[in-house]
Amino acid sequence: MKINLLSAALFVFGASLLLSSCFKRDNADWTFTQDNAVSSELFQDVYKQVDETAQSDGNLKSCANVTLSDTLGNFPNTVTIDYDSACLGSDGRLRSGSIQAVFTGRWRDAGTTVTIDLQNYSVNDYAIEADVTVTNNGRNTAGNMSYSVEVDNGQIIDPDGNTISWEGTTSYEWTEGESTTFFSDGLAGIRDDVYSITGNSSGVNRNGSAYTSEITEPLIRRLNCKWITAGEIELTPNNGDPRVINFGNGDCDAAVTFSFNGISFNFLLP
Repeated sequence: MKINLLSAALFVFGASLLLSSCFKRDNADWTFTQDNAVSSELFQDVYKQVDETAQSDGNLKSCANVTLSDTLGNFPNTVTIDYDSACLGSDGRLRSGSIQAVFTGRWRDAGTTVTIDLQNYSVNDYAIEADVTVTNNGRNTAGNMSYSVEVDNGQIIDPDGNTISWEGTTSYEWTEGESTTFFSDGLAGIRDDVYSITGNSSGVNRNGSAYTSEITEPLIRRLNCKWITAGEIELTPNNGDPRVINFGNGDCDAAVTFSFNGISFNFLLP
């Protein structure tokens, strides 16, 4: 059975590391993995919001107001997804604020770039700021469409007021569902989409300590699930040893496992 991190277990874990002869300061800090996992999840959710809006002309946003600066198909075109003060999505997440995305072309067209600005945006009381750029790179050697995503100046303030900094460079390979669309298959034409995500990131955790991370097994993002469903990230604190974040084996759930030095803990994504 999957459980949350237990404070008592963490105390014992930290104490054992402190007594180690090869102790490094950041080895006793488990928040690196949780902060990175939450950041990865929430910034991927920004991509998902823009993706769904672009593919459905905003028809999937039941409680958000979607507006376009041009309704005749001209570019650049600014798309604003306004969640107002509280918008409970079909995925059960509560969003507020807005996402403004400037498209240079159509979402599926190679060479299109999308510049994303988050305005007073929050998800489940996590306030999120960043400069995000998405680029359609066309088809890769496997014949799949791929997108690069750059997150700069990322910052998340969690519900307890802690600040997390995060930046990342990732590649989204569209591995399933491209042949179906919202306009030919309705909601199923988007919900069957699957992305395989690779790349790396860096950040500063809630305690002010820096780290780098790399996706060592592709993260799987299914648009019919609100969480990452599989994959692994290896994270290395600047003053600590590597540890692993595992997102599971395909089940649609919030559970993530953090492993380090032969010890594992489970926690839940927002």
